[in-house]
Parts: sequence; C-alpha cells; structure tokens
Amino acid sequence: MFTKMLRRTVLAGLCSGLAIMTLGTGAVSAQDQKRYAMVVRVLGNTAFELAGIGAQEAADELGVELIFTGPTENTAEGQVALINSLIAQRIDAIMITANDATALSPALRRASQRGIAVVTWDQDTETAARSLHIASATNELIALAPVKIALDLTDGGGDVGIVSGPANSTTQNEWVDEMVRLTTQDDAYKGLNVVETVYGDERSDKAYNEALGLVNKYENLEAIVAYTSVGIAAASQMVRDQGLVGKVKVTGLGFPTEMVDHVLSGATPAFAIWNMVDVGYTTVMATHALVEGDITGAPGETFEAARMGSIEIGENNVAVMGELFVYDASNVEDAAALVESAGK
Repeated sequence: MFTKMLRRTVLAGLCSGLAIMTLGTGAVSAQDQKRYAMVVRVLGNTAFELAGIGAQEAADELGVELIFTGPTENTAEGQVALINSLIAQRIDAIMITANDATALSPALRRASQRGIAVVTWDQDTETAARSLHIASATNELIALAPVKIALDLTDGGGDVGIVSGPANSTTQNEWVDEMVRLTTQDDAYKGLNVVETVYGDERSDKAYNEALGLVNKYENLEAIVAYTSVGIAAASQMVRDQGLVGKVKVTGLGFPTEMVDHVLSGATPAFAIWNMVDVGYTTVMATHALVEGDITGAPGETFEAARMGSIEIGENNVAVMGELFVYDASNVEDAAALVESAGK
C-alpha cells in the first residue's frame, strides 16, 4: 500500500574544502566524455550527499563524469569562486543549489555565455541565470502526500488534527491551507475532518504539548498530521508515551533517521518526504537532455529521466519531479542506513 522500493546506490567519495573531486571509480575519462559539476551550498550536509548518490547513479548510467563540490561554509562567495573555477575548466554543465538567488547570477551568466549548461536544483537562482530548475515538489504535492496517508490510516475518514511549525511560517501555512482545501473541497478527501491546527514553533517540547492538547480536547481524534519534522517526531513520542499507539495515528513530513523507532513502534505507520537521491538523479538526467540538445528548458518540453519517467517542464522553466516519497516499516530502516552512510 505504501511500499516503494528504496533505490540504493553507493557514494563513491566526498569532497572537502574547495577542492573539486570526481565521484567516479573508473580511469581517466576519454577526451570526449561529458563533465557535469554538481555544486552544493555547503559540504558535509547529509541531504546534499544523498543528492550526490543519486547524481552519481545517473552519471554512471549515462557514461558522463560527475564532479561533486561545494564550499566549506554556506556562502555565496564560496560558490562564486567554484563557478569561476569550473568555467576555467571548460566543463559541460553546472548543476547548482544556490546559496543566494541573485548573488550567483553574474557568474552563472558568464558560464552560459561560454557554452556551459546551467541547471539549478533544490534552491533556485534568478530565472535568467539558468536554463532549467529541478524542483522536488510543489506546495500542493507536499501537502497532498500526508493527506493521502491520513485518509488510508483512518480507513477513509475521521477527525484529524494538524501540527505545524511557527504560526508565521509562510511555507508551512501554505501546506496547511492546501490540506484544508483538499479536505473541504475535494470529494476524494472530504472524509477527513480537520478539527484544529496547532503550532509547535519547531520546538519539540511545545509540539509535544500541542499534540497532547489535541488528543485531550478531541476524544474521537484518529490521526495527527505534522507538516514539520520536529512536530512529527514529537507527536509520535507523545502517542507512544500516552499509550495511544493504534488509536491515534501520526503522519506528516519527516526524515528516516529520526523516524525509525516511531515507525517500528506503530505510532507513525507511514510518513513522507522528498527523496534527495531522486533529486540528484533527476537533475543529472535533465542536464544531460539539455547538453545533448534534446530540450532547451522551455515550458511544455518533456525529458526522459530513466527510472523517474517522463517529466514535463512548466512555467519559468521549472520541472517538478512529482509526489513525495513514502516511508513505512518496509523501507525506513534501509533509508536511515543510507542517510547515515552518506553522512560519514
């Protein structure tokens, strides 16, 4: 029902400092082999290392050389220095998650002027500074994944409470608003009755107490949806502490390494998050289509991303990967192990 095969690959190497390293394992590439650089916001971030795993998987399938690099501090200046270095090396493409939407634009435009394809992922730049942006999901898709899980966990409907982050979080408020819209206007999800939204302010103790308040206030509460990784872990712990496993089910957005025990306990039968391995994989596939001239990055075009299927480019040259990845007891342990291995 929620099961998906977790795609496993092996990270060939990590970078340090401003050094640029190739993540391949073979000999020196042939002279005509394409070289694509994946530039992260800062080295040592597990999410980016996971993207590197997916990127290397795609590079191996395509027969291209992958360069994985980033600054040691999360600064635009560090990324600009790397971009300039990559331009000097005359690589074929730069794939970057931007530290600053505007500060990188001049350097990226110079890269484009020299025939280097520029693709952004995770965090975008100004539209004019790149040809294509790979987005992990839209706000609508992020909101939808926990709604689908909650509908299944409640056997088609029931009272549901929402735990969000700060009350003034624009992004999380958009996710909550979309859930409310789905459960009030979309016939497929009208079985879910949102009784209240509470705010944990990204603090475990507050999220725990807010979730506890929901179960004390609404005796027929069947599920809690948490649109925050702090909130889902806190709500899951509350359900376990209060002996409510099986009665009140928790779902939402979380990270495998933080959710293994909660999933295996039954407090959180399933949860969702964007899969950074897939983000890296899709980015390389899209970049290759751009370099090979199969696409220009224009809205309405599609490209084939192998195991990720066909992906259409939308407005502002943005390609959205699709629905979030769902984790449950069948795959959460493998996912957590992969994350931990990437962080080492």
